[in-house]
Amino acid sequence: SRSKSRLLLPDSRAESVLIEMLQPASDQEFLYKDGKDGPSIRRRWKLLGGLFFASLVAAYLGLVGYFAVYRDFFPDRGFKVDGSFSPGGDLLDYLLQHGMIDRKDGLLVTWYHAANSKSQMEKALKGSAMVLEADVNIEGLNTLNETGTPIMAHPPDVYSDNTLQEWLDAVIRSKKGIKLDFKSIHAVNPSLDILVKKYNEVSFNRPVWLNADILIGPNVPGFVQPVNASRFLALVQHRFPNVILSPGWMSLYLPLIATKPYTRKMVEEMYGLVKGLPQRVTFPVRAVLLKRAWPHFSWLLSQSPRYSLTLWQGSIDPITVEDLLFFRDNSNAEQIYYDIYEPVLSEFKQIALQTNRSKRFYPGGEILDYFPPQDLDELQINWFDIGTSALDLAELLKGNDGGMLILNVKRRANSAIPIVESSEDGLEFPLESTLNQILTSSKPWGIYLKIKSQQALAPTLYLLHQAYTAHLLHKPVWVSMDLSHGSFSIPGYIEGKQFIKMINEIFPFVTIAPSWPNEALAHGYTQPLVEDMLNLCQGLWQRVSFQLQAIALGRSWKATAGLLQASPSYTLTVEHLHEQGTYMDGFQGLINIRTYSTSRIYYHLPQDYRNSFHIDVFTS
Repeated sequence: SRSKSRLLLPDSRAESVLIEMLQPASDQEFLYKDGKDGPSIRRRWKLLGGLFFASLVAAYLGLVGYFAVYRDFFPDRGFKVDGSFSPGGDLLDYLLQHGMIDRKDGLLVTWYHAANSKSQMEKALKGSAMVLEADVNIEGLNTLNETGTPIMAHPPDVYSDNTLQEWLDAVIRSKKGIKLDFKSIHAVNPSLDILVKKYNEVSFNRPVWLNADILIGPNVPGFVQPVNASRFLALVQHRFPNVILSPGWMSLYLPLIATKPYTRKMVEEMYGLVKGLPQRVTFPVRAVLLKRAWPHFSWLLSQSPRYSLTLWQGSIDPITVEDLLFFRDNSNAEQIYYDIYEPVLSEFKQIALQTNRSKRFYPGGEILDYFPPQDLDELQINWFDIGTSALDLAELLKGNDGGMLILNVKRRANSAIPIVESSEDGLEFPLESTLNQILTSSKPWGIYLKIKSQQALAPTLYLLHQAYTAHLLHKPVWVSMDLSHGSFSIPGYIEGKQFIKMINEIFPFVTIAPSWPNEALAHGYTQPLVEDMLNLCQGLWQRVSFQLQAIALGRSWKATAGLLQASPSYTLTVEHLHEQGTYMDGFQGLINIRTYSTSRIYYHLPQDYRNSFHIDVFTS
């Protein structure tokens, strides 16, 4: 406000004092003693006093600037000292404060679309919707009758019976939240003039969202122009930064024709635009195009606690309750708002708000988030061989509380069908039926697929894709192979780039678990082995867990620290099995890596080795 802006400058008396102190002293103020030039003691004290006073004034101005700018424009939660609510504050905090919701959950927020005309606005104000969404355009835009006045109209309409000024006057008398959607960059600056003027006159006392599609998104031709991103963001920062930003992508969806999802590049481009901004940011995302792009948006949400998503639905978009449950189960309740049509929204709420329902876990997610309890140590996750028959697997699934199931997969001779090797030589059974048994279990099982032959990789990934598309795959999945690359290029193993390419092309929603061939580990994990593996995995957006052997770690392990340091999404899995040696054969490697880090390291051990290592770790 105007009164706030005055606080940022010293008053005239303080300014004159500062100017006076900074003027050079006159000649008669210098005395001479013993024939030598120098300031008198009086002058010295005067200089010291002046410097002290200047420091006090500077500190005062700094504190005023902090409270007037930072505390007002970039509040932590939204509540201000006088009890009012900042336009840049958290929407859920505001609704909770006014008793509209009973907990912080984006699913509880209700919306009214296109409250543009006066009749629609009045209907929205009388209704139960918590947030009013309206479109801002310029009256007569691109016509001879263009006035420059912001009005409430969705293109192609350029005329309305409601101006932005009138709309704000009416809405501010209610307790509704405000979301303004700018369809043209021409509407932004004059609208900010009105917002600033109104805010100086009357506190909005509610969150204000400013939305614009500033990037090209899925299925939109490159010649289509979104709202200019740099101008939109710069205008908001300069004119009225005390808001919540809602920058989005232009998108198109047509069944069977235009169905491509958001890409990693689109998400990273948006992050590059907003990562330096101080406001809360909610990204509007077209829900029908989100499922296949979920890992990219999950990554985006993890970049800042100020980020959220607002899922929206086009009039012909076929949103399923199953997809909405998937998004909810793989995020925090505060992170996603649901601007979805009925009756899907009510059906979704009815299931989503149930307690003790089964969750739809993202198969490429962090397994510590999947296995209970929440404070689980990686060492406490159990790993199981599936046994010698389907009956053994059924008993295993029924008689244990969950863990990672190890499936050694190869392709049957003269057949494209992938099969699972049992723990006894010569016994095998189809991977598809094995997966069906695991996926129908209500217990928390993760699936670790160790691919033993190159020919088995593609059909295995197609089975996973099939289960995922049918909404059956809600358990963590790791895909592992011994790879050939760089300093560990060894004939007979799949080339590392081919392994990664096949995963990304067929079914990318997994944790990638690459390992080095045994033949490359004669001297342990040397620096060249680690560097070449990191180069191979550079640019992957999936979680990666590097597979290590305990005996090789006993020979050389220090270079493997670089694997954890390279990315927070990287983990290690240390393997030591009966066929690889006794417990003590692998102990040195196990204790070396455990001593280095107690987190982000999993232990693929048989139960007796796990028990022994657990005792050694927690009782020594």
